[in-house]
Amino acid sequence: MSSTPAEYVPDGPDAQRIAAVIPYYRFKSIDRFYDVGGLVGDVEMFQLCIQILTHRYSGMDIDCVGGLDARGFLLGPPLALALKKPFFMLRKKGKMPDVVVGGSYSKEYKGDDAQGEDQLCIQRRAVQQGTRVLLIDDLIATGGTMLAAVELVKGQGGVVVEFACVVELKALKGTQRVQEQHPEIAAWSLISENILTRPGEQE
Repeated sequence: MSSTPAEYVPDGPDAQRIAAVIPYYRFKSIDRFYDVGGLVGDVEMFQLCIQILTHRYSGMDIDCVGGLDARGFLLGPPLALALKKPFFMLRKKGKMPDVVVGGSYSKEYKGDDAQGEDQLCIQRRAVQQGTRVLLIDDLIATGGTMLAAVELVKGQGGVVVEFACVVELKALKGTQRVQEQHPEIAAWSLISENILTRPGEQE
């Protein structure tokens, strides 16, 4: 893999440019839940984000890209196309046919309307023994969804090479939670809450 340009580093100059178009809001128990619409609605910044991700993963030994329900579906396909790798979805139970269902996990964001637990699923032939997978989501907070995704992929014999996200809410220690249980898996994020400086307006 080629060396990383200085402006591509987490919380670096280009990360700050991207963060500037992303408003954040209070959402349930999360103080700085960012609005992915601010990113995908800005063509230049969305392209830059995919460019940074592509640069990071173009030299890495991966077989496919898995995107987490639902915002990982926005980032995963353009990244997979740029890498010339297949893409698969990790969806909540009941959303796809011919699937393998993972274990239950607690929802990431607690609020008055949070009910019970969720399960992720993947289509049966998406991951096979030895498949090397890059997992991607827009955000990691408490790590519950990512941990469920890792365990589902590993349960099918896949190898999670790395999990990536645009925004990491580091104070919630989601990455730490995943790596405590799966220390062999690398993690990468572009933006921390430290540089989310554009408060959104809510009615």
